Amino acid sequence: MRKLCRLFPTNKIVRTLVSSFVLILSLQSSSTIWAAKPTIDCSKIRGVCYVPTPNNEEEWRRELGYGKRVNLNAIRFWTSPKQYAISGDEYIQEVVHLVRVADECGYKSMPILFNGNMLNPETIESAAYPQADAFTTALVNALKDEPGLLMFDVMNEPLCSPYIGDAPENEQKERAEKIWTFLRREIALIQKLAPDVLTTVGYTTSWEIEESTARMIDVISFHDYTDRRQVMEDNIRLALDWGKRLDKQVINTETGCIARANPYDMVLECCLTHNVGWFAFELMIKGRCIDEHGIFYPDGTIRDAATIASMMGCFRNRNLKTVVPTNPNREGKVDHALALLRDALKEYTSDAFDYRRSDKKKLLDACEVASNILEGCELVPMSDLPSAHVQAFREDENADLWEIRKFAYGLAQRLKEVAQIF
Repeated sequence: MRKLCRLFPTNKIVRTLVSSFVLILSLQSSSTIWAAKPTIDCSKIRGVCYVPTPNNEEEWRRELGYGKRVNLNAIRFWTSPKQYAISGDEYIQEVVHLVRVADECGYKSMPILFNGNMLNPETIESAAYPQADAFTTALVNALKDEPGLLMFDVMNEPLCSPYIGDAPENEQKERAEKIWTFLRREIALIQKLAPDVLTTVGYTTSWEIEESTARMIDVISFHDYTDRRQVMEDNIRLALDWGKRLDKQVINTETGCIARANPYDMVLECCLTHNVGWFAFELMIKGRCIDEHGIFYPDGTIRDAATIASMMGCFRNRNLKTVVPTNPNREGKVDHALALLRDALKEYTSDAFDYRRSDKKKLLDACEVASNILEGCELVPMSDLPSAHVQAFREDENADLWEIRKFAYGLAQRLKEVAQIF
């Protein structure tokens, strides 16, 4: 530029124009440095964590289709540096394929690169940096231009591992810093490889957020598995405080666990109240966490209607002043069901009671009426629906009539209890 300006030593106007022109050229030539981050509204994210079966596109589309019924729009899933070390580019292409299929199904994707939750301490040692860098480079280069990419979660739950939890108290700080050092390195590498792609870290809770990494990422991400509404509110508010302090958006990237007193409908209601987007854990009821997480069974049925309702912004009424108790016998239907059960249970021979002469269809028809009353009035748990037992008895040609009679009698007793009939 000095050489160009010397060509016009006495013409200030020309020198100014030349300087401006050179500046524009320099910005254009370094567009990757000045590339703008994509603009997204994290509060609009309605996502799920997803654990896909490898190389099964048909299953992916079916399961992601379930989520579209309740307007889910994003998935968060784990990738595997270990599998990359085994399969190389073949594994990377599988991840790319998943992101593309998800995009076609209406989902943006948040791949997780590293997992603190099952951390192998050897992977964060400086000697292992080249392997980590190679994985990050391969994955980021493969996904950075994919329209279905939402952002990268650089590490899931960095401090939630025996490496930290079981460490002597005087070593915990040093070990944590080793994790943060590793994370900062990988975040910087991603930003170098794909400066216009968003990054986050899935902090175990907002109390785990560490400032040096939080300043580097684009979105503040936290998890919530707390067991009381007030603690849940505190977790969200602290995350929002970090977002305000660092001028970053905030999102809850993992939440919902029925075994931790963390029901989906409660935590999603809190997120909606604070205008925070979320990823529920997890889409499917299968695999390692089958009995404590999950929304859809493999056949598309559900565990809990309240979870589905909460995903669509509808929540249970917990105000005792306005809750209207159900009245299952208002129109005499309980009396009718009891009469059907009583009649079906009265099966005699000419001289003695003989349960083997029971009419299976008559018994189950009466049981079905009773089941519909109890389920419709929400007087039985979703995990043990009477109608499911009725269906099983109907489908079993060799069903034990004595077991059906015991089941019918139990329904009669439950109806009397809820309708307060002696």
